[in-house]
Amino acid sequence: MRNQRFTHRGERGYSLAELLVVCAILGLVMAGVLGLYMTGTTVALSGQNKTEAQQGARGTLSMEEDLRLAGYGYPANASATPVFSAASTTSVTFYADLSNASTTLTAAVASGGNVLPVTSAAGLASPYVIYVIGGTSGSSNSGVWESATISSVSGSNVTVTAGVNNSYPAGAMVGYAKAITYSWDGVSTLSRNSGSGAQTVATGVTAFALSYYDSTETVIAPANLTANLANIKRVVISMTVQSTAAQNRGTFTLNASVRPRNL
Repeated sequence: MRNQRFTHRGERGYSLAELLVVCAILGLVMAGVLGLYMTGTTVALSGQNKTEAQQGARGTLSMEEDLRLAGYGYPANASATPVFSAASTTSVTFYADLSNASTTLTAAVASGGNVLPVTSAAGLASPYVIYVIGGTSGSSNSGVWESATISSVSGSNVTVTAGVNNSYPAGAMVGYAKAITYSWDGVSTLSRNSGSGAQTVATGVTAFALSYYDSTETVIAPANLTANLANIKRVVISMTVQSTAAQNRGTFTLNASVRPRNL
């Protein structure tokens, strides 16, 4: 048997020049793909960081909401401890009923009485300190107030440890306000303390400033705040937050002006 050898004419491999051209084209294509990938990654990371900064800055919104309630459930004319009990450019403490537990008397209470009939006692319990507001002293309606400690609650009756010093008409407020403190540590954390310890509101805070205005819209100088706590009628908040990632870091600044409804 004779071996047969088949030969295909025109069959040849790739030349070096052709391989170089293909590699060059492939490199250009890959460079374009890599560029698109890097651009997409940068945009995504920038968006993520900006969102993180914006979410952190929204701590200002919770602070704004609480400040609007400053004075609710608390006597506005308290001189020894006014609604704003402490204030500076980086922290503020004020009294407010954030749980909406404040209520009103359904019947008059005479001086010396220790049982307060209220519209609703929900949210009140022993040994909370409450504020009875809008009473009379003698024959003049002086809008007096006093604090009292709850000894027990039964239905819609709140019993206090000692009889009240003044008489109070039906409709007088029985308030349950607590001291609320917002403070910035000067580094990165804004915290809130409502009596159960400081809780973090926002992190990555690189700048934070509070300014205060009186009823004439005149700014109260920081050096004069302690002597003018009772004159605070409006608070302006400015806060800048940065994302935790350094690459394509997001920064967001939020400003808010708050006028408490109960002052």
